[in-house]
Amino acid sequence: MKLYALLNIFLCFFSISLAQTPENAATIEYGSKNLTLDQPFLISVVLRDVETRPAVIFPEIKDLEKRSKSATSSVSTVDGRKVVIQTITQEYYATKAGNYLIPEFTLTVNNAKLRSEETMVVFAKSGEEGGNAIAAENVDVGEVDDNTQSVFLSVQTDKKQVYIRQGFAVRISLYIAENAPVEMEFYRFNEQLQGILKTLRPVNCWEENVGVEEIIKRKVTIRGRKFAEYNMYQARFFPITTEDIKLPAVKLDMLVTESGRAVNVEKKLVKGFYSRPVTVVVRQLPDHPLRDQLAVGQYSLKERLSSDLVYPGESVRYMFKVEGVGNITAIPAPVIQASSSFDIYPPEVSQITKRSYQSVVGEKTFNYFVVPRKDGQFPLGRYFHWIYFNVEKEKYDTLTSAASLEVRGEDYKLSNLSLSGSSGLYDNLENLDSGRETIDYKRILKDLTNIVIVLLLVTMIWVFRK
Repeated sequence: MKLYALLNIFLCFFSISLAQTPENAATIEYGSKNLTLDQPFLISVVLRDVETRPAVIFPEIKDLEKRSKSATSSVSTVDGRKVVIQTITQEYYATKAGNYLIPEFTLTVNNAKLRSEETMVVFAKSGEEGGNAIAAENVDVGEVDDNTQSVFLSVQTDKKQVYIRQGFAVRISLYIAENAPVEMEFYRFNEQLQGILKTLRPVNCWEENVGVEEIIKRKVTIRGRKFAEYNMYQARFFPITTEDIKLPAVKLDMLVTESGRAVNVEKKLVKGFYSRPVTVVVRQLPDHPLRDQLAVGQYSLKERLSSDLVYPGESVRYMFKVEGVGNITAIPAPVIQASSSFDIYPPEVSQITKRSYQSVVGEKTFNYFVVPRKDGQFPLGRYFHWIYFNVEKEKYDTLTSAASLEVRGEDYKLSNLSLSGSSGLYDNLENLDSGRETIDYKRILKDLTNIVIVLLLVTMIWVFRK
């Protein structure tokens, strides 16, 4: 009898535990598994309802080379609740065509273990060059005047001149020639890196940090000579003032092993390597009444109406989506032209931002609730437009709605709506009790479930004591 009761209690306990899914779910996802040599294989960690991006160290995979990492964040509102999705992606490249087995692996994310099953990835030749076309990247590093330097520290920027609020990249790397006659290892690296970043980070910039949790070695070619690059930091900065960005010279100490004259005698010593100072010139935007408020970058518009034909007093949803390259987080809402023909209510805003060394790209969506008051044909370009500075054209540009809304029927009047004299969506708003708390049924269900679990545990203990 005790065994039967115990079994029933265990089954109930197990079922209730499964019903309580964790709110902060995390998963591992793969990109395409049929690729060419110039395409990366992608492994992503997707986290839901996590505001802060965690550190993720991806696995080493035999015969595949780790390259760039990117981080994407998506923020939206669903049923009045803020929903955040973080995606951290690692790129892997192959040096020759073939089938590659990705073994099962485990990642630790926010103290939780994520397990991935093994899978097969196929890389095909991308062109006539075939196998070793991307074995080593050609990079341009301004610090190298000749090929005599075997080891050097580099602070690089992808632009020497930008407009205010235009992004530029900063990358800190140590380069060691393949034939360098030295052996070295990192020395008190974390402590040194924090000091370097404290010195380098400009105070008059918005930072979009890609996140480098591990030092990744990659093969590069600089002016015909092969080097191993150890990337330590990469981010994009958006200057918010017209003051020039000055990145001073910084020092990195390495533990160098030198061979003495005596046989089998080695000596380790600390040796410093210095970068060269870098200056990024910041330009003011041309004269414009709104130049201190406008976004800077390269953008395009996507829009959608929930219906092209409505009646006066009938609501319609209008999506105004700005997408492109720039500081997505700082994109302002479109300028709305006031009109007696429409009631346009404040938008729901959502955004997706992908951060990488190459760029910050993404989209920001403004969902409007529109109620027309009069009949007629209304081009929405009269009411919705968005001005920005186009860095490619080096001039101001305007994204204007191309949609058109047809409103058919009698004008929006009190007598046309209902016997009660309703005047719209927000009727009787001043009489509503805003102090009354809403009922959180999800929380109540969770609390009841926890109480049941506690009761089952108490019952289990009681059965054992008898």
